[in-house]
Amino acid sequence: MTSTDNRHGPPLSEADIQAYADGTLTPERAAALRDYLSKHPAEARRVAFYDKLNAQIQAAFQATDEPAPQRAGGSRQPLSRMGAARPARRTLNVLAALVLALAIVSGWLAAAQVSGEALDNAAVMALAEAGARGFSAASPTRAEASAPDLSAIGMRVVERRVLQLSPLQRANEFVYLNGDQQPVVLLTAAAPFAREQPQWAARRIGEIRLLTWTARRQRFTVAGNARTHGLMRAADAMTAR
Repeated sequence: MTSTDNRHGPPLSEADIQAYADGTLTPERAAALRDYLSKHPAEARRVAFYDKLNAQIQAAFQATDEPAPQRAGGSRQPLSRMGAARPARRTLNVLAALVLALAIVSGWLAAAQVSGEALDNAAVMALAEAGARGFSAASPTRAEASAPDLSAIGMRVVERRVLQLSPLQRANEFVYLNGDQQPVVLLTAAAPFAREQPQWAARRIGEIRLLTWTARRQRFTVAGNARTHGLMRAADAMTAR
């Protein structure tokens, strides 16, 4: 387990990644972006993936370009050669369509991935809302079926919600109460391109402590007051799964 208060710069936008792959990013921004990528291997792998896809798409469409029609009286290809070329062009067209579909799906997945910073911000807001709502031990427990079981460390889930962080980004929110009836919030979100970080790391924002990790293509954030009993034990129990 590690504890750090450092945070890197803001994550790359999808527009930056696409422009970089297309070669249309300004030299100044490209230089800054390369410096950022040198410190963020996961983002560098994602940009390289887009760059490779971009090259494949361009090559596929260049290969499927139709030859310019011949003027009257000009030389013509034999019918046998023209007939043989059609299946090859159809195959290339299908391959190009598949590459495009893969690029679209990959772009959608990348846009749907929640950054660590966004999940931390959402956890802080969720903790504030949970404290304002004032749950009690008698609160409904319909969330228990889908929530990670932390009863062994004395925590009982009292609410589950789905947070819409952006049009494509969602997170699952679970609110727990410890034995002192203090709220602890767990947020999870899909992160298919994130680097695995199975051991939790901690940082503080004022009186709030955040414990974060990434495992099984998901980000996790546990949030609570720094003096809340069982906060770190909750992270230990989750990362030990």
